[in-house]
Amino acid sequence: MASTYTNNIRLEKQADGENPNSWGAILNQNVIDLVDAAITAYTTISIESGTTTGYSLTTNNGASDQARSPFIELTGNVSAAVSITIPSVSKGYVIKNKTTEASSGATITLKTAAGTGKSIPYNSAIFVVCDSVSVFSAVDAAGFNFGTAASANIGACATEIPDTSIADGRYSQLAAANTFTAANSFDVQVNSSLVSLTDATSIAVDFATGNHFIVQLGGNRTLENPTNGKIGQVGHIYLIQDGTGSRTLSYGDMYKFPNGTAPTLSTSINSVDMLVFSQRGTSIVDCAILQAFG
Repeated sequence: MASTYTNNIRLEKQADGENPNSWGAILNQNVIDLVDAAITAYTTISIESGTTTGYSLTTNNGASDQARSPFIELTGNVSAAVSITIPSVSKGYVIKNKTTEASSGATITLKTAAGTGKSIPYNSAIFVVCDSVSVFSAVDAAGFNFGTAASANIGACATEIPDTSIADGRYSQLAAANTFTAANSFDVQVNSSLVSLTDATSIAVDFATGNHFIVQLGGNRTLENPTNGKIGQVGHIYLIQDGTGSRTLSYGDMYKFPNGTAPTLSTSINSVDMLVFSQRGTSIVDCAILQAFG
């Protein structure tokens, strides 16, 4: 009887009485060494510029191949969408995309021959899982929950964290909103970008885009009621006079001020006021204005 091979990582299973005097060498090379590779191997694959027909990871029964490696780095210049095909078996991979996007829309997708795939963002390293049919990210909202402690649950992360967000072992930003369900401590500053609002007769504010905003008033304006706010959300809005000054600002009815009266803005040319807000209810945003910053 001839050898057979395991389904997922293609290890050789020698039949009884097979390979006399070489059974041990085959066991070492075609099983033990390959198990070692399946756990620790780091494989670099160059994706050539102009490749449009796709790329398949090599698969060999009882011998070295690319698809057995758990860690794969992609390099090269990519000028068109590329699909990288993996075996239709249960397996996880850490994929590091270090390719260069030579043209817009040149996506890289990891997939099986017939199932749906997972796009691998540029300049990122992500953990993906194949369920023998399709490939998906292990940190998608519908993905896996690694652990029971709130700090260990990464299943709700909306997107991967790009390499550019990591410096000296610290995360400087997350690419999407994340919810923490238990106390968390940060030993470095947590940054929130200053979002520029579009100056118009009615100024729109979307609280889903950030916590801190800035706008220069080019005329007498109205600050519209904010959209997509969360109860407990806090932040501020810088209100800056233009080169003419004396611009006035009215407010939507969600904005609530001490004593029920909105203060008059500073009127000097280029003067800077700051509206500090805290959303108290679904339609209540408590505010105060600090004026005339130097």
